[in-house]
Amino acid sequence: MLSKFSRCMYTRFFAALSPAKKIAYLAVFIALGVVMNSFLEIKLSGSNRITFTYFVCFFAGFLMGPLPGFAVGFVGDAIGFLLVPQDIYWFFGVTLGLIGVISGIARKLPLKGRKGIYLKTLIAFAASYLLITCLLNSLVNYSYMCLFIWKATKKTFWVYLVGRLTIQSVVFAINAVACALVVGVISSMRSLRFFEAELRDASVGERGETPAPKTF
Repeated sequence: MLSKFSRCMYTRFFAALSPAKKIAYLAVFIALGVVMNSFLEIKLSGSNRITFTYFVCFFAGFLMGPLPGFAVGFVGDAIGFLLVPQDIYWFFGVTLGLIGVISGIARKLPLKGRKGIYLKTLIAFAASYLLITCLLNSLVNYSYMCLFIWKATKKTFWVYLVGRLTIQSVVFAINAVACALVVGVISSMRSLRFFEAELRDASVGERGETPAPKTF
């Protein structure tokens, strides 16, 4: 049961770490999430802002798995909200956690080699953009604006969505490009072992050998 749970919730890299190292990785990512979410941001008009929380949540899920990815997004945002309260943003801990889950699930796709790693990165960001940025976050922001900001004149959701996405799409693209660049760097550094499984399986497949059994 534990082995099946590990395969679903953790990457092979994270599952193989000692408990102390697991805690250390989680602590580092949560700290990064707090800093990125609450202190390193550029506020724009309305509820729009430029932040790199997507960057942290993506790598939390992609490197460690869906469960650690959700924990980093949710706990990091919760701590950040306690330090710097920001209106409706308490809810975004859930959606940030879901970005970690989506990235962790994308990492589980049976794609091998560096091309497979890049493709999983693309899938993770495409799914996060559609489900989180376009749908969940936009609905929450729109509801908040209707209830507390707009008094007499209210926009339709679709008009609001188009205006919001003109800014948020740029923010999301910046995070996606930054992640893709970092993925390229760390995937070429085999000593880090983050993508050891995909690179080893691809190498074994090219030589026509039988992959070694998976262990956790």
